[in-house]
Amino acid sequence: MAQLAALGGKPVAPKGLKIKWPEFGDEEKQAILKVLERGEWWRFGVPEIESEVAQFEKEWADYHDARFCVAVCNGTVALMVAFWALGIKKGDEVIVPSITFIATSDAVVLCGGVPVFVDIDPETYQIDPNAVEAAITERTKAICVVHYAGYPCDLDKIKAIAEKHNLPVVEDCAHGQGTEWRNRKVGAHITCGCFSFQQSKSLTSGEGGAVITDNSDLAERIWAFHNCGRPKGVGRYEHHIVGGNFRLSEWEGAILRAQLKRLPEQTKRRMENGAWLTEQLRQLGLKTLKPDERITQRGYYFFIIRYVPEEFGNVHRDVFLKAMRAEGIPVGTAYGVPVYKNPSYAQSDVQHKVMPCPNAERVCAYEQIALSNHLLLDKVNCQAVVDACAKIKANLDELRQLE
Repeated sequence: MAQLAALGGKPVAPKGLKIKWPEFGDEEKQAILKVLERGEWWRFGVPEIESEVAQFEKEWADYHDARFCVAVCNGTVALMVAFWALGIKKGDEVIVPSITFIATSDAVVLCGGVPVFVDIDPETYQIDPNAVEAAITERTKAICVVHYAGYPCDLDKIKAIAEKHNLPVVEDCAHGQGTEWRNRKVGAHITCGCFSFQQSKSLTSGEGGAVITDNSDLAERIWAFHNCGRPKGVGRYEHHIVGGNFRLSEWEGAILRAQLKRLPEQTKRRMENGAWLTEQLRQLGLKTLKPDERITQRGYYFFIIRYVPEEFGNVHRDVFLKAMRAEGIPVGTAYGVPVYKNPSYAQSDVQHKVMPCPNAERVCAYEQIALSNHLLLDKVNCQAVVDACAKIKANLDELRQLE
């Protein structure tokens, strides 16, 4: 009788893994009720000191040891207002990583800029600083890094390159809630950092975003761009620049404040379970992202497994994924392909540049396996992942039948 579920055996998790997200309770309910009963559902309906959004901005800035925060309607807009405030315009080149969610590069395009896709470090999956420097031209106006999967890029090297070439750096922190580099959370290490609070993120209000920075002038420009071109302190119908209405609502501000109180404990849980899972998988011959002592706290969006075919009968990663899914484990390949291979770039006239990206293409095609960060909230789920991997490794003859 077959052992692997893909061939008729009993699955490790017959009903799949139980993942509750978001976690919420009375605090969130009371926060929403407070906004409801007040009857002012946008931030300017109440004094600034009473606004849920304004209070969240202060709390989010404090959480990152940053001076300023502007909350916006989503993470893509956070990137856009940052690029606008930095002066990105038609034809300007912005260096971006080849592996990320498409919003990273789309935000550049929507501002008129030209995304320049560069390769990743094969052991960390983060933007390769050497590739960044090699891509800089006289048209380069900014660098956008992504703390992909919640693992921080090498901010030391990126900062040195940025200072050498006098370029601003936008940290795309959509995956990086809770992540620390050298004991400071990511986001305001160089120029500014942009966050998403969409449903799948480690801090969520369903949708929403924010930009943090230590630069007061930049913060003021971002504020004006997100608030219909109005700088702080001017009249309600006084517009100094062309901007948009990208504000966050009081509903979302209230939810984020309540959820932020949960984030430190959730981050600790994810870290502990992530470290345990890493060690268990290592014993089975599977790699994860390279450890780095400069990462003093690890937030997660994906838990990344680096598939090693030699440890699993030399079958293709996708065969291994098929076997894992049959066992009830929700594994994927994250975004699937490098961004520039999406039809919106590869099959369109959208202006962009692609530098050589052999690591990104290999990782996407053969190596990367991704698990949701929410799975890490419960060690029972982590144990199921280990059990499934161990079961597959113990039945390699059956695994080869799936090819």
